Amino acid sequence: MKIEIKRGSELTKSFKKIYINALKKEFNCGPEEDYSKDTFFIVKDKNKFVSFGVLTPVSINYKGTKYNILGITEMISIVKKKGYGKAMVNAMKDYLTKKRKTGVGFCGHGVSSFYDKAGLKTKEKLARRFFYDYGGEKKNFRKRDLDVVYWEGKDKFITKVLKTKSLVNLPYEHW
Repeated sequence: MKIEIKRGSELTKSFKKIYINALKKEFNCGPEEDYSKDTFFIVKDKNKFVSFGVLTPVSINYKGTKYNILGITEMISIVKKKGYGKAMVNAMKDYLTKKRKTGVGFCGHGVSSFYDKAGLKTKEKLARRFFYDYGGEKKNFRKRDLDVVYWEGKDKFITKVLKTKSLVNLPYEHW
């Protein structure tokens, strides 16, 4: 097994094709139009792509302070139950630790235990406090049924969020 860490601008055509197909299969969606600034964690076994995940730069203004975090997104194992996903999550965690950055993502409650076992932290129903403002209070989208998966960086963003009941306004709906 080999783990490659690449910027989105460095992706090969063969990986892009597998990436797009995996997103359609797992999430019924395609990639963002520009993922050149994203960091991809690609797990290969015997030269085949078996798992990947993405960290994307996200700037959040929370209670008057700007936090430059990394959004944890699109974690997919093409081959499941072989430890590839855990290896990819550990590589992401090591990267976040080395860079001293906070990583934040959202997941269904049924998979939170996977992330806990893989070494990340989760907080049940914390996603209710994260929202994207479509332009009016009645149109706010809140990720109500999701847990937050995270890794705390030197900015202590999650600790600060947990100490209050304030909402976290996301700069865009999905990452």
